[in-house]
Amino acid sequence: MANSRTSGPFKEYATVDTAPVDSELGYFTGEVDLRKIRKEKGERQVYFSIREYEEDSSAASDTSAMTVTLQFQCEGDAGWQDYVPLDGSALAVGNRVSIEDSGAAVKWRAGVKWYEYTSGSITFGFDW
Repeated sequence: MANSRTSGPFKEYATVDTAPVDSELGYFTGEVDLRKIRKEKGERQVYFSIREYEEDSSAASDTSAMTVTLQFQCEGDAGWQDYVPLDGSALAVGNRVSIEDSGAAVKWRAGVKWYEYTSGSITFGFDW
């Protein structure tokens, strides 16, 4: 299998199972604008999750070794900024959190940077 993206009316996901290409700096979901989702689709919550890519995660080996980075970009920014939780925690497989942001023209994405992949297969992204 190769890295892939899945987009739909209520989701924006990516699955990483091979090392991303360094010339692309990593493999990321498509961008999401949380304010736009809330305004145009009437959704109150947007969630971000990271999970093992297996048919039955209850029997998963949980041996995927990679780091998923959540990033945001404000209007006028030249690039993407890594999100850092205020409590100093790190994102990990099994996380499912609500993203609280209603800023105008702020885009979010998540991905695995080219140097953060070791092994395994995970799916991560946004749903509402």
